[in-house]
Amino acid sequence: MSRPAEKRELLESLRRDLSCFESQRAQAPSLSLGASEVDRRLSGGAGLSLAGLHEVVGAAYPDMAAATGFAMALGSRLVAREARSLVWVTQRSGAHDLGPLYGPGLAMMGLDPARMLIVSAKDDREALWVTEEALRTPDLCGVVSELEGARAYDLKASRRLQLAAERFERPALLLAGHAGSAASAPSAALTRFRIASAASSSNSSAVSAPGRARFAVTLDRVRGGSSSQFILEWNHAAHCFSVASPFSRREDGAAGRDAAKRDCPPARPQEPASVSRLAAFA
Repeated sequence: MSRPAEKRELLESLRRDLSCFESQRAQAPSLSLGASEVDRRLSGGAGLSLAGLHEVVGAAYPDMAAATGFAMALGSRLVAREARSLVWVTQRSGAHDLGPLYGPGLAMMGLDPARMLIVSAKDDREALWVTEEALRTPDLCGVVSELEGARAYDLKASRRLQLAAERFERPALLLAGHAGSAASAPSAALTRFRIASAASSSNSSAVSAPGRARFAVTLDRVRGGSSSQFILEWNHAAHCFSVASPFSRREDGAAGRDAAKRDCPPARPQEPASVSRLAAFA
């Protein structure tokens, strides 16, 4: 067989393997964010793969509180979906100067503290080890893990977590710093969300008070999907996101409310909240 023929055969074989791999990934269970526009952009077109590693990074250092709030919202959807507990790996030093997790703040994000197991790691290496072990542990719905920097988290570490998540079909949400730190490192993660703060929605009960928390979300990495940008609004009572128009701030929340009605079930009345309050840190 000539070399061009060998190369064509090899390429065809690789395409078949890749097609089979993507097909298996598409069949893996997934977590809808509640916003169909976003779910279609993610791997498999049905939401966040439960058999994968997903990174959440701040657009800049001041956005780390918003990135943490976004991870809490994803964790809330996980806990609401399954009758199992969520592991949150934090660090003794208080990652990114945000302080310890705050129970009432978690509850305001719709994340029941009683359904969380909080593990305090001494550094990034220990946090990564705990994350991998938690992925292997039955009776958990997933892991959220905070990292201080990029030194211990590299391509090899991300591959280990991705393989563990795939094998046990349990997601890992990694708070991997901010743009310019771990966010620029090569990674095997399926998804990378870059989060920036956004003005909250209007509040019908008090004009001067903030409404539902919003996040400016950029899908930087989507394996098998496509990159895009959204303003997402979090409904902590219904445990779901909706896509909000960037023009539907406090002056006119009609577009955001229409999106919420389309994607979320009816919810009980909303209490005033802002991203900074909902970040759940003391």
